[in-house]
Amino acid sequence: MPLQHRDSQTLLAIGLCSGGALLLALVAQYGFDLWPCTICYWQRVPYGFTIFMVVLAAMPVVDAPSRRLVVQICAGLFLINAGIAFYHVGVETRWWPGPAECAGQVKDYSTNDLLASLNQPGRTGCENPALVVLGISMAGYNVIACLIFATLSTWASRQSSWWSVRA
Repeated sequence: MPLQHRDSQTLLAIGLCSGGALLLALVAQYGFDLWPCTICYWQRVPYGFTIFMVVLAAMPVVDAPSRRLVVQICAGLFLINAGIAFYHVGVETRWWPGPAECAGQVKDYSTNDLLASLNQPGRTGCENPALVVLGISMAGYNVIACLIFATLSTWASRQSSWWSVRA
C-alpha cells in the first residue's frame, strides 16, 4: 500500500521512532560497550510491542478505524515506557531502591543465575547510569522521548479526517 494517506504515514512514523530507539540502544550496547541493566531491558519491551502493532496495522486488510486504535494503543505503550524510564531515573538518583536484580543480588543461587550473570559482560547496577549527557542519563532521555512520542501519537489519533474509511 503506498504511503499517501496520513494513517499510513502515522504508522510509519511510530515504527521509525520505536525502531530508532531500539537501534540506538543496541548501538550503545554493542558499539560502545554500554551494557544495559535489568530496567534498561524493560524499557525496550514497549518499543518492541509498538513495532509489532504497527506491522500488524500496516497490513492492507486493516481498516482506518482499526489503525487509529493501534495508534492510540501505541500512545499508551509510550506512556508505559515513560513510566518505566522515570522509575529508572528514580533508581539512578536514589529516590527509591531498584529491583534486587539491579544490585547484583540474586534470590536463587542456581547455576542458571550464575551463568546468566557471567554472560553479561560489563553490566552495571541500575543505580549507575551507563552514559550521562548534559546531566541527563539515557533513561532520562527515554522519558523525554516517550512523552513526546505519546503526545504526538495521541494528537495524530485525534485527527478525524486522517482516519476516515477510504474506498
